[in-house]
Amino acid sequence: MSNIGLKETLNRLGLNQSEFARLIDMSTRSVSLWATGETPLPGPVAAYLRALQLLPAEQRAEEIRRVQDRSKMIDEGLYNIECCAKVANPTGGEIGSALAVLRNGKILGSDRWGAVFSGSYEFDRACRKNTVHLRLQVPPDAELVTGFAAGPEGAILEVFGKFDRAAPLSRAIADVAGQPLEVTMTFLGALPN
Repeated sequence: MSNIGLKETLNRLGLNQSEFARLIDMSTRSVSLWATGETPLPGPVAAYLRALQLLPAEQRAEEIRRVQDRSKMIDEGLYNIECCAKVANPTGGEIGSALAVLRNGKILGSDRWGAVFSGSYEFDRACRKNTVHLRLQVPPDAELVTGFAAGPEGAILEVFGKFDRAAPLSRAIADVAGQPLEVTMTFLGALPN
């Protein structure tokens, strides 16, 4: 497939350049450079387009629907996470904060007190939210903003929540060891490729 054929192929598929860029997770500028012939069309991109054209209509439509879902998905990047237990404790309390890196459906982060967490996120098409599942490793004798005390052995807790795309922030109630916790995710920036 030539660069010139890219425009025609996208037209046949019913995609514009920015939609195709989101579909393959590339910049619109890159797709524009391929379409004008300023930059050669990479072999893997050409192969993906050929495969996309050969798919049965229903499978092709499903693949293209990913473009619409991507606009709701959590962006990969660096996030500030703030947690407040005012849901369970209306008088407020301490606000906990952490930094997290989200990439390829995986989460890794830590707070300033030494708790570390890892987990996953994925877009749930049925509820149109991003489902987040974390495994929080609480250091020995630490206490969470929910009031949970880890004890001398420390603790491992499962954390679940459903979030909108953080653009630039998203708030949700997460479940931490059976306690509700208000969580705010603020997008700080994209990760280098």
